[in-house]
Amino acid sequence: MLQDTGLGQEMYIAAYNKLDKNGVKRLHCYKYTDDFDAAASDEQIFDSGFLSDRILTYCISPPGENQWARKAYTGASSSLDQQMQQLRINQESSENSSNPVIAKKFPLPNLQHTSSIVKFYNEQGESLKVGQLVEIIGIRGQDIVKHREQQEQTAEEMETNAFESILDQFERVPIIHAIAYQNLDGHISYPLVQSEQYHDIHHQAAEIRDPLVQYISNAVGGDLLAAEFILLQLVSRISVKTGELKIGNLTLNVSGFPAYEMKNDEEKKSASSHLSLHNPYSKFLLELLSQLTVHSVALPLTIDSLNKSRFTPKSVNENLEAGVLQLIDGTLLVVDETMLDEGQLVDAGVRNFQALQDLIQHQTLSYEFPYSQYRFDTDINVLSLSSTKSMLSSHCTVPLEATYPLPSMEDMVSLPEDTLNLFRKYIHTAKYIKEYAIPEDVSEYIQAAYINERKASQQQKNAELPTQEDLMLRMNLARLAAASFGEQQLTKERYEYVVNLDKQRKQRLKKKEQQQKKEAEPAIAK
Repeated sequence: MLQDTGLGQEMYIAAYNKLDKNGVKRLHCYKYTDDFDAAASDEQIFDSGFLSDRILTYCISPPGENQWARKAYTGASSSLDQQMQQLRINQESSENSSNPVIAKKFPLPNLQHTSSIVKFYNEQGESLKVGQLVEIIGIRGQDIVKHREQQEQTAEEMETNAFESILDQFERVPIIHAIAYQNLDGHISYPLVQSEQYHDIHHQAAEIRDPLVQYISNAVGGDLLAAEFILLQLVSRISVKTGELKIGNLTLNVSGFPAYEMKNDEEKKSASSHLSLHNPYSKFLLELLSQLTVHSVALPLTIDSLNKSRFTPKSVNENLEAGVLQLIDGTLLVVDETMLDEGQLVDAGVRNFQALQDLIQHQTLSYEFPYSQYRFDTDINVLSLSSTKSMLSSHCTVPLEATYPLPSMEDMVSLPEDTLNLFRKYIHTAKYIKEYAIPEDVSEYIQAAYINERKASQQQKNAELPTQEDLMLRMNLARLAAASFGEQQLTKERYEYVVNLDKQRKQRLKKKEQQQKKEAEPAIAK
């Protein structure tokens, strides 16, 4: 992932002429290298036409990348693949890093990750943007510590002062000279599905869907309605973007999860410093969903995590320090409100909470620079878990109604890898379905149904009047449901299907409100 694209540019010599033994000038290529020895010879003849610049960026391994996806990306299937794997950059722990600058550039604190300075050439850098997932083919240059030592040695020999470089603060970070790269956006970001496989998975969608809903329901006590909404949330993404208006993503709150009280200060410290879940039921759900998604991140909402973490990136001394929410598009962010304890939010905590709200409501993330702030578009799948009413806004809330006790990590049973791969391919295929249409007769049917439902509600005094927001939610759910069934256009039957889902959800909400009123009545009477 491109974590920081603001390291600037550096000048380099693409080629130079060198005199051979016979005094004949021969052109030597100097591109894709940091070999500073070339600049110290009197026999070289430099042409200003060979002087160019390259863009410096800081790249990190994808935050929240799940283990199965990492294996799928790097799996060796031949002797050539095995040899290529030996060229990989080793991971390092930001927790143990002696360089605090490096430690602050990974969004998830205290987790192992890989980082590199990547140098892009010519027109390559024109389309680069922060937070982008890219695949790079390049040449490994000299490590920055060697690079700097050699600069100092050369400067000493020439009795001159070495120029300071922004790279000096990234000691021990390897350098990659990018020869070619591609954006891993949309359907090409997946490690399992090839383009020719989409057709096959698309036609199996209806058969795969029910077993997958059943599988997800295992984490929510057999609640099929909650499992179905979670599935629709997993296949959602922003499909239409016009200015600040973004349509298509679905933020979901599942309420009624058992609250969890952290037992001691050690647990509180672990939750805030490692962003780890301690509620066994939330942890089980996250683990199950991590088996299905490429990237997933846990965000325990506690007073400490809000006050002591940084959710948004911030530029400090021309270096962009990462924020917890600086994630790759398509990441599943599981926000656990069941761990929320009592306490007071300081200014940093209030800012972090507002940043999370902005991400959910507007799918934007603020980047803080000296004297200014910039908002960057995101596309993060947010699933919040709460024991009571959520503190966060969402497109819809589903109260949990488990038919059996919620499981914990000890109850986790792994499915065969072939079955999991089929579920993974299905989710990705439904998420990035290319064609979707609403026939004119279906559009007219939806409008008429909405008007009739409002009329019927007005005639019943206690009935809730459907709003424009309700209609927009149902239209979005209808698109997601159609995609989950492998359908490329909306039908009346599919629209009625999601209307029924939404009505079941609202009935649960109404039932929950009535229970809360009954529980409050004795207290009021006393």
